[in-house]
Amino acid sequence: MRGVLLAALAAVPVACSSVARSAEPLAEARIVSDFDTYTLRRIGLVPFAGDGLARARSEELQAAFFAEISAATPFEVVPLALRDLDEIRLSEPYRRGAYEPRMIIDLSRRFNLDAILIGTVTDQQYFPPQRLGIQVDMVAAETGLVIWSSSLQLDASKRRVRDSLRVWSQLDQGDLDGDDWELALISPRRFGRFAAWQVARLL
Repeated sequence: MRGVLLAALAAVPVACSSVARSAEPLAEARIVSDFDTYTLRRIGLVPFAGDGLARARSEELQAAFFAEISAATPFEVVPLALRDLDEIRLSEPYRRGAYEPRMIIDLSRRFNLDAILIGTVTDQQYFPPQRLGIQVDMVAAETGLVIWSSSLQLDASKRRVRDSLRVWSQLDQGDLDGDDWELALISPRRFGRFAAWQVARLL
């Protein structure tokens, strides 16, 4: 009996590991060549920006990325509120493809940060089939330069997105045979969590 129990327990991580390996990575990441020279312990995370992005949705995405990045990395992630950014405009520099170093350095000093994660929603559709495009940049506190960035475009009408979404839901819910993954097809909150999980895996 004891042998049967041990065999069953041993099979659990193998099954979960197999599921994890089958989850297709949908996000892409770019990293500077000297990334390893930066000391990264305390990372700020600002609310997401984007044309037509409601404040509630911005904060919802920030919460999702906070949870997934905290779980996937050794970083201490510090969520910053909009009121913390009153003197710093982050969305406009993004449109120019660069960030103002002085603004980043000042914000980092204020909150004792090693880097700041800045997320922008580049595409969104909240009714089925959902779409969500996201760009996330990690900006170093020392220089104000982007040292890591990730982009992700999710379209729930695409087979590869739906397949990866199903695997994520199985891992997240612990239900390998259920159909709970289909809730993410109609829930912007869960779709956003899936996006955060995809990006966090690359950090």
